[in-house]
Order: sequence, then C-alpha cells, then structure tokens
Amino acid sequence: MTGPPPNPAWRRNLYVMTATVFVVYTAFAFVLPFLPLFVRELGVPDRERAALWAGVLIGIAPLLAGLLAPLWGRLADRYGQKQMALRALLSYVVLLALSAAVGNVWELFLCRVGIGLFGGIGPLGLAMATALAPREQTGRAVGLVQAAQILSAAFGPFAGGFLADTIGVRRTFLVTAMLCAVAVGLVALYYRNPPLPAPSGVDPVAGPAFFSLLKLPGVPALIFVLFLVSFVGRSFTPILPLHLERLGVPAARLASSTGALIAVYSLAAALSATLLGRATRRLSPRQLLLASLAGGALAVAPMVMVPSFRGFLVLAVLLGLASGGALTLCYTMGGLMVPGEAKATAFGFFSGAALFGGAVSPSVAGLLAHWNLLGIYWIDSALFAALALGLLGGLGRVGAPPRSPAPRA
Repeated sequence: MTGPPPNPAWRRNLYVMTATVFVVYTAFAFVLPFLPLFVRELGVPDRERAALWAGVLIGIAPLLAGLLAPLWGRLADRYGQKQMALRALLSYVVLLALSAAVGNVWELFLCRVGIGLFGGIGPLGLAMATALAPREQTGRAVGLVQAAQILSAAFGPFAGGFLADTIGVRRTFLVTAMLCAVAVGLVALYYRNPPLPAPSGVDPVAGPAFFSLLKLPGVPALIFVLFLVSFVGRSFTPILPLHLERLGVPAARLASSTGALIAVYSLAAALSATLLGRATRRLSPRQLLLASLAGGALAVAPMVMVPSFRGFLVLAVLLGLASGGALTLCYTMGGLMVPGEAKATAFGFFSGAALFGGAVSPSVAGLLAHWNLLGIYWIDSALFAALALGLLGGLGRVGAPPRSPAPRA
C-alpha cells in the first residue's frame, strides 16, 4: 500500500483552489449587491419591483446550484474533478460576459439561471482542495478555502461599488468575466488532478447507489446541521440596515455602516475558519463545533438588547470569531466521514444543504420582520443552542469516523 503523495502536490492544489475560490467569489461580489441598480437600468423603474427582481436574480443561481451540486459532484468523482471545475469556470466566463450585453431583465434572469445550472465551483473547490491532502490536513484545507470565500464577501462589494460608480454595472460584469478567466488559467495550468479510483467493492457514485452516501452513519444529521448553520449565517442580511437605524445610525451613514459591519464580521469569520481548520489537527472537529455553536448562541442573544452601534459591532466580531468557522468544521467532519472516491459527490450534498439554508434564510427573516424586527436573533440563538445540545447528546453520530468495509472473501 503506497503512502500519501508528496507534500508539494497537495499543497499546490490547496493554494490553487484557495486562490480560485477567492477570485471567483470576489468576482460575483462585484456585481450581486448592485443588481437592483442594473435592474432599474434595464427598464424596471419602480423601486419595489426592482427590489423584487433583484431578490429573484440573486437567489435563483444558488438555489439551482444547490439542487444540482450532488450531480456535478458525482460526475467529478467519475470523470475527474479538474474537468468539471474547468467546465464550471468557463460557463461563468461566458454567462457573465453575456450578462453585460443583456437588453432586458428577462435576459439577465436567463443568464442567472445558466450560472445556477452549469456552475457549482463551491463544492468542487472543497473536494479539489482536500483530494490529495493527508487526512490530518483536511481541516486546514477546508478552513483556507472557506476563509477565501468569506473574505471575498468583505472585499468584493467595496471594490465592486467603486467599479460600478466608475465604469458602470455592465462593464463591471465584463471585469467579473475576466477574473473568472484568470481562475480558468490557474486551474488549467497548476492544478494536479488526483487519479480516478479503481473500481472496488461497492461504488458509491455509480447508478442507483448515487444516494447511498445518505445512508452512511452521521451523514443525514450533518446535512441537517449544515442547513441550519448556513440558515443562521445568512439570516441577518435583510434586517441589518433597519436595525442599525433603530440604533441611531444617521441615514447618511446607514449604507456605509452596514457595509463596514459586514466587512468586520467577515474578517472575524475568516480568521475563525482558518484557526479552527488548523485546530482540527489536534482537537476533535465535533468538540470544536460544539464549542463554536455554544459561543454563537451566547453572542447572538444579546444583539436584541444592545443599545448602540458600537456595542452591536463588538457582538458581531464575537459572533464571527465564535461561529464563523462552524461551516468549516462541518465540511471537515464530512470530508473525514465519507470514502475518498466519493468525496466530490459528498461535498455536493453538503454544499447543497448549505446553499438551501442560505437561500431560505433571508426570506424567513424578512417575513418575521413584519411581526418582530429583532425576533430572528432569538430564533438564531435558539437554533445554535439546540444544535449544541444535540451534538452533546450524540446527534446522529455526526463526526464519527467512517467504518471500514468488511473484507471480501
């Protein structure tokens, strides 16, 4: 039995995929916050209708990507992860360039649908970053990729806003397409594709066994945890400006204060993802996740009562540090729980659950705001606490190591 591949190979793959994920997600963050402006430019002058269209346009791609993530993961496991990643990145280049040329909002909608149908670099990035990594380095690899994704949310909107004001939203779409082309070059030139596994025993990604991963101990429970952790992480977006207004932030500084809050939280969350990913080399990911969820519950609950923007900012930093790495820990446990030959398929299921949680959450928070603007904080704190108690009680064997198959006669 051969040992693990040389260190330079897995490290190079990790750095290539970390850079690729950062470039792609930063590119998307250049344009997504400013879609309401582009929708109005495309002939929807009414503010409420423009906001509705923007919500649909932002949500449709991750919704479709979540549905199809397991399918693209399965194809990556069978035919090669690098090939599927290049397909996704090339589709981004084409569809983002087409978005710069659309003449009405329906054409833009079709481009966004195409990005959801043919994209999927998120789960592939996680699988590719960990494909050649030694088992004890799985958490570090996942943490770096997650940190890159989180940091893009802090950097992208600021740079995108400058570009939108300077060259317009249409040309900003072209910039995003060029950035994705850079990512194509990175993967094509520098990523080393892991060898396809030889058929052995039961192939978990072939034919009717596509869903057999869901039967592995702990996997359904982990999918449930991923859905709820992502739900909580995306639930604040619709109410933040209104909450900050309640805290006395002047209208002239409301947008910049909201952006600064998101940026500071994102930086804290990226640091958390990196540190917790590294910590899994020495500590149990399950125990780290339990502590992260408990810390998140303690940080969210006081947000209802804090009387000032400065106090709220401190709590946002604490929340980012406490729970910003929770998704990283979930993905790390998932990567350790599934067979290596089905890793991309598994990350497809895991990422799909997280995408669904993030897609549903803003709508739930928006509806809840009609009843109680700050009620989502109590719900989020309760969800974090319930998940922590569930893990403490042995929720579905989450984080248990995979069982080795019985030897064949």
